[in-house]
Amino acid sequence: MRSNWFNRLLISYLPVFFMISLSLLFMTYYTLNEMSRESAIRTNQALAGNIAKLLDSNLASIDALLLYEIRNNAKLRDFFSDDAGSQQQFIDVQASAFLKEVVQNNPMLHSLYLYRTPDMTVLTPATRTKLEQFPDRQQIGLMVNSSEPYEWTARWLPQSIEDDSPGLPVISLAKTANLKNLSILVANVRIELLYEWITNMADSQLTFVHIMDQQGNLIVSTVEDAATGTAANTSDVLAAAVSKQTGWIIASGNRNVGLFSFVSSQFYLWMGVAAFTVIAGFSWIIYVSRRQYKPIQGLISLAERARQGGRQAAAESAQEDEFKLIGAAIEELLDESNTLQEQQKELSIYHKRHLFLSLMEEVHTEADFGSYLAEEMQRLGIDKPVTGLLVSIVEIDSYEEFANQYRGDQHLLKYILGAAVKELTENKPYTVWTEWISNAKMGVLYLFHEGESGPEVYERCEELRNWVANNMDFTVTIGIGSMAQRLELTAESFQGALAAVGYKFSLGMNRLIVPSDISAQPKGELFRQLQYVRAISKAIRQGEDKWQAYYEEMLQTLSGQVNTREDVINLMQVLVGYLQIDMAELGDEINSMWMDEVHPSLQLILQEETQREVITAYRQQLQRGFEKISQLRESRSAHQQMYLIKQYIEEQYHNSELSLSHLSEVFNFSTSYLSRLFREAFGMKFIEFVTKVRMDKAMEMLAETDEAIQDIGRNIGYDQSLTFIRVFKKHTGETPGQYRKKLRSESK
Repeated sequence: MRSNWFNRLLISYLPVFFMISLSLLFMTYYTLNEMSRESAIRTNQALAGNIAKLLDSNLASIDALLLYEIRNNAKLRDFFSDDAGSQQQFIDVQASAFLKEVVQNNPMLHSLYLYRTPDMTVLTPATRTKLEQFPDRQQIGLMVNSSEPYEWTARWLPQSIEDDSPGLPVISLAKTANLKNLSILVANVRIELLYEWITNMADSQLTFVHIMDQQGNLIVSTVEDAATGTAANTSDVLAAAVSKQTGWIIASGNRNVGLFSFVSSQFYLWMGVAAFTVIAGFSWIIYVSRRQYKPIQGLISLAERARQGGRQAAAESAQEDEFKLIGAAIEELLDESNTLQEQQKELSIYHKRHLFLSLMEEVHTEADFGSYLAEEMQRLGIDKPVTGLLVSIVEIDSYEEFANQYRGDQHLLKYILGAAVKELTENKPYTVWTEWISNAKMGVLYLFHEGESGPEVYERCEELRNWVANNMDFTVTIGIGSMAQRLELTAESFQGALAAVGYKFSLGMNRLIVPSDISAQPKGELFRQLQYVRAISKAIRQGEDKWQAYYEEMLQTLSGQVNTREDVINLMQVLVGYLQIDMAELGDEINSMWMDEVHPSLQLILQEETQREVITAYRQQLQRGFEKISQLRESRSAHQQMYLIKQYIEEQYHNSELSLSHLSEVFNFSTSYLSRLFREAFGMKFIEFVTKVRMDKAMEMLAETDEAIQDIGRNIGYDQSLTFIRVFKKHTGETPGQYRKKLRSESK
């Protein structure tokens, strides 16, 4: 039944197909002809616009370079200065060397010279001459005397005074270097360079390009017989663009293609061939369709069986439209294939990151791990044997500030950082593998294949650090590990790089840290600083300014060592703990002030990025706290009286009857009240202060006199020598005899 319907359909529509085909041929021709012309116009518009952008970009870069150097280069300012005096010759030599450097570093520049109006001197990268002896003196006169703003100008650059030839075709730009005397800087770009730009962007066999000035005169053209300076032939121009930088017109069009003209002239012949081809094609379609209908039926049956599970309604409707059923089945297969490809891509990224982290985590000594790595490297496209490797860690400085500033752009900036690493190492003989190992740190693995060395990697890392500092609003610190010979030892280099970047706390941020930077300096032994920590806390508690001297000694010791952040933070935490204990002994008022105002600030300082920042901020906060303690002490009504009591003790230390009871009788205070005021004022108990004064005097007498130990004990208030020896040893850790012997052995 389907076959009969199909035959009747073919017989009924064959004449219609034939007529429609002929009509479509003619419509297609005219449509394609118009589309071809519009496409050519769009193509030429894009070409002219791109050439204009390229021209503007390159000339603008030269313009910006000249302007920047005029504003910022000291050598140029000195050259155009009026008060050079006897240094003028040296200044001219320096300016000439600068011109030579600029021309060498900028291939677009053909020549560059300076003109100083007061003494009519022209300076080039090679010579210094007077204006009347300079080949381009006529152009200088025009530019200096012109009242119009300086613009890019196409002209002929004379090569010498004697030569009568037109010279070299160039485009020139003058910049006023000194408004007071109208001195100028002139840059020349070869016209040949414009021609090279054009030919690199346009196929000269199919397209022509004219660059014309605002009067329509040719500056550059890809047409062979076009003469520079003459009026351009614009009859075949399809599109034009105007340069914003120069005001020049960039026009383009298609060259006359002989084959296209021949095809157009034989239009009727080609139409006949096309009609015959269409008819033959329809005939062949009918023949093949009838012959291949059975395989199509088999394909339909297969698609129906594949779609029957849970989709019976769709299968029944497909009996009326077999191709719809086939299309639906193919779409399902394509969707499933795309899903599997996306999953495979995600798994590949995850597997690559997992392998990278596995290499960094530990040294692998398994016998079969080497062969496993070789297979994985080949899967990643690294098929060359690895002869050595190096790991570097790129850490974003002040990451919390970075995260707060770029909340939505962090991933983009990190991607740019990774792309910069790959671009800087492009076309190098080694392979680079980057992965972010934490929010702030990016690991970079350098795989060597031909015996490359570490210094080459150091240079690339320094270029990366410098590029980030100059082009981004943040900086990075890069730590580099030691060389490893096998992939299984990657973790050793990684640990070295991680340790190196950790020392930025003491070495500073925005720098490259290599193994030699760490090995060349002594490591911090912070336990030796604990004596300074205790002395600082004690001096602040007692209201003595010498805590600053202790702090400076501790700072000098720390500055001469390489310390990790953890070590310095732990040391500062110990200082905070000592201060918290000592402040609690000074009474509620001072302790409350300390815990409310000073202590929170000290805790916040521990979040600073570098050792210098932490140490400096701590000193400032301690000074602020010390001053507040002094103010609170001085504001107390009994402060002056307590000062007199302290002075009395320091004078009567030798009195064996010196006690709280004795003081209460002398100064008319109760012993309990006196004890409390003494503790609040001086941060220690009465007996502790008396003992300290007596022990200080005893150590002085042991060092400076030959008196017997019993006599020294009586002189400082101890009637019993055994009591004096016991208290002295508890205070100093040595007996008086041992202390005197040690002093005398040290003085020899």
